[in-house]
Amino acid sequence: MILKDFIKEVHLEVCNDVELSNDVNDIYIGDLLSFVMANGQEGALWLTVQKHVNVVAVASLLDFAGIVFVEGVEPDTQTIEKATQENIPLLKSSLSSYELVKDIIHVL
Repeated sequence: MILKDFIKEVHLEVCNDVELSNDVNDIYIGDLLSFVMANGQEGALWLTVQKHVNVVAVASLLDFAGIVFVEGVEPDTQTIEKATQENIPLLKSSLSSYELVKDIIHVL
């Protein structure tokens, strides 16, 4: 599914001004960056509570469709700026990863 459509269906908020045409092929949930790097798949939408700039590097390395900050987490300014430079969509939700995935199941 195209990310722009996915965002509307799941009611996510966009945090930066980038292209939203990426294909979402999978969902990956994880907060330990080394584990995400070892197990994440290209095209996945990454759900995390980590909000620092290093998440952008991981998402870029794995060519993720985007990053979703869950549980109301707000990315910091440096993270937003770097993600915008790298054209990585940053999204957020007030829901927990579990609650959000329950909604996503009905969309994918």
